[in-house]
Amino acid sequence: MNVYDVSWETHQARWDEWVRELGNVSTDQDRLVALLYWLGDAWEAGFSLAKVNRFISALAFGFKLRGFRDVSNKFLVEQALKGLRRGRVEADCRRPVSFSLLISLGVSLVSVCRSSSEVELFQLAFSLAFFGALRIGELVSPSTKRAGGLRLEGVSLYGDRLEVWLRRSKTDQLGKGKRIVLFALPGSAMCPVACMRVFKPQVGSPELPLLCHEDGSFLSRFQFGSVFKKCLAAVGIAVGPYSSHSFRIGAATEAGRWGLDDEGVRRIGRWESNRFRSYMRPHLL
Repeated sequence: MNVYDVSWETHQARWDEWVRELGNVSTDQDRLVALLYWLGDAWEAGFSLAKVNRFISALAFGFKLRGFRDVSNKFLVEQALKGLRRGRVEADCRRPVSFSLLISLGVSLVSVCRSSSEVELFQLAFSLAFFGALRIGELVSPSTKRAGGLRLEGVSLYGDRLEVWLRRSKTDQLGKGKRIVLFALPGSAMCPVACMRVFKPQVGSPELPLLCHEDGSFLSRFQFGSVFKKCLAAVGIAVGPYSSHSFRIGAATEAGRWGLDDEGVRRIGRWESNRFRSYMRPHLL
């Protein structure tokens, strides 16, 4: 059975469900009213947006297949769907990486990684993700063979600070770039300056990613997430509520806990609006 067979069977099953529940209504107006009633029932039943969208897609296919007018794209249906989407926005419950958890993750890397060079690589990656409040796409490569993230040429190490040039970000689609300054934290094993000083970057083109393995392959999103989860498990923390974005959430949360005002937190994460407030989650630490 190929993908087309599966899609056909799925659409047919949903059409049969429509007929069973609402009857084989005969006019466009009846079909529109029936669909609006179904959307109301879906709201009350707590259907997910994904389920509603799949059902609407199957109905649109069924209408066209049978030569009916597609009422799924009518104004009233679109407005009902907008209301459903607004009401069904799921809360983002991802937990932040706290400063204390960051330290524990750095220690756990010794038991998770196979070599000292890998420990140094991931300690730097975790430190940059947290203190730089970086999105995963800004930090590492999309795959081990496709370059991305921070470039070697964009990182400058000084005695008391590490300067990182962010070429492009979600809020900088024109690629103007942004310089991030990370200061030393004396006595901390996860200090970004100390981690960068220990790390031995690959020798090569300055346009290569900063975060590379010893064999020259790029540190990928998948690898970052996989090692992060292994470290969480190693320190006895449930993996489920965490993702790579937890470092960025943690940066905002800890900044607020340390007393930074709104403007200070906004600068750390390069937020241009008040959306940063949804990232401040001390109740989830």
